[in-house]
Amino acid sequence: MIEISSELRLIAACVRPLADERRLDAIRNAASVPFDAELVVTLAHRHRVEGFVEQGLTAAGVELPTPATRRLATSAAAARLRTLRSAGEEVRVGRAFAAAGIDAIFIKGATLGMRVHGTTALKTSWDVDVLVARDRLDAAGAVLRDLGYQLWVLGGIEDPVKVRRYLAANKEAEWRHAERDTVVELHTELADNTAAIPTIGLGSPRETVELTPGGSLATLATAPLFAYLCYHGSSHLWARLKWLADVTALLRDEDITRLYNEAVAFGAGLTPGVAILLAHELLGLDAPAPLLDRIRCDPTIQRLLRYSIAAIIAEQDERGRLARPFRELFAYARAQAWLVPGTAHRRSSIRRFLMRPYLPHHLAVPRWAVPGVILGGLPIRLLLRPLRLHRER
Repeated sequence: MIEISSELRLIAACVRPLADERRLDAIRNAASVPFDAELVVTLAHRHRVEGFVEQGLTAAGVELPTPATRRLATSAAAARLRTLRSAGEEVRVGRAFAAAGIDAIFIKGATLGMRVHGTTALKTSWDVDVLVARDRLDAAGAVLRDLGYQLWVLGGIEDPVKVRRYLAANKEAEWRHAERDTVVELHTELADNTAAIPTIGLGSPRETVELTPGGSLATLATAPLFAYLCYHGSSHLWARLKWLADVTALLRDEDITRLYNEAVAFGAGLTPGVAILLAHELLGLDAPAPLLDRIRCDPTIQRLLRYSIAAIIAEQDERGRLARPFRELFAYARAQAWLVPGTAHRRSSIRRFLMRPYLPHHLAVPRWAVPGVILGGLPIRLLLRPLRLHRER
């Protein structure tokens, strides 16, 4: 059994699938242990699951003190409003892309919430994630500009040369609509690492999700969607429980062993094992015992599991950044190379670390010079980060 705080255990019970008949009992059992109600509300926001926690506590008949109840209600209402806004924007963007003849798949966000939870009222969605072909990136950008969006690169860089360098080195670009307060992440790949899930993309099997009456969007079918969610969550060490909630809900009533094998075949590596083990331990996923035993035997999965728990319990600052200890920064960097076995994935991880623009001044130099700039400034940034986090606490 994974050791976590009583507050986090209560939140984990709340984010179990809505159709899980053991969910309400799990919430009541978790609430029977003394816990800090204010911390529960804080952690619910940190993990972007305010809607699940509010609905779960109410359904289970668990009452928080009045101040904490009000905070949770306010936070959950704000999250619902943002998700509803994002859902409407997904439909608007989807229709505009279709009118322009741009093939697109919507991933995560409100589309995923409806796909796996059957509602957009609980999952917090901060942006619209949409996948398009790289050769249609300019056309998709033109559509977004017509819709009132502006490209947002590392703080608002607009220089054409720097923008091109950024887009060449990144799988997604952020577009913002100031008036609507919405964000679209335009993806050309689903993984930062070229050796991971290489066959999942626009050519993958799809399903259609109806977000609003008459507003249907394409998303990935179950098998490729599971592989993608596993890799995405593991690459972030499952730092937000909302990602694990999505995977657990997706796996309910599915053949978990079959999906695990298909995800590995898709190139998701060890990440399906990490996801299933975390979902079983934290969210009560009823996974087959032989599969769990097989997963637990892998020492690298156990290492990734420990790093993931460290990320899940990590604190965050007021800007939403995880306040990882200094030693954990290196663990996070190492973990990226272990997600998929093989030298190709490790080489791609190293190449991305050296070539990706991390700060605006990296875009001011030719791409071949970026590794030297990054390596030259890395020791200073690593030394200053713990000091900055200490000052901001």
